[in-house]
Amino acid sequence: MGLGPMGHALAEALLARGHVTTVWNRSREKADGLVSRGARLAESAAAAVAASTVSLVCLKDYATMYRVLDSLSGAPDGRALVHLSSGTPGEARAAADWAAERGYGYVDGAVMVPPAAVGQPDAVLLYSGPADVFDRHRETLTVLGTPRYLGTDPGLAVLHNAALLDLMYASLNGFLHAAALVGTVDGLLSDRR
Repeated sequence: MGLGPMGHALAEALLARGHVTTVWNRSREKADGLVSRGARLAESAAAAVAASTVSLVCLKDYATMYRVLDSLSGAPDGRALVHLSSGTPGEARAAADWAAERGYGYVDGAVMVPPAAVGQPDAVLLYSGPADVFDRHRETLTVLGTPRYLGTDPGLAVLHNAALLDLMYASLNGFLHAAALVGTVDGLLSDRR
């Protein structure tokens, strides 16, 4: 659900491995390429969720997920939602409660690679939530890349995602600052020659 670049990559990885894949997007034309490769197009978000035992939700944020999936109710046994968007641990925990109220198992996750790397064995995706829900769908989630299960607290995946992004941006900014400093010294040295 949600066919931006990451949603497309997730659906393409599933299709490439022969998984029956149902897609939905508010703009139907965004699904055309996936449908031409064998995906089924759902008429609504609720129909997309009803079509599978596990539904990957890749939308802008948690608020968008609630708006899109507002009509969900009474899930058949074993149905699960896997939410793959950025947010806060509190938002992830609230989403898990929201899903449980509707009868869905819930796993929160974070994709740690760009869309082009999804589906590759070295792609890492972080997951957290009930172990039984994660284990039940581990095989499907492995199609997307190497799954790293962090624990039962639904907030752990987004917490680790934020921490790793902090590290990446701090390292990148540190490198750029160091390069700029060295560049000024190099300029001074060349002026003295």
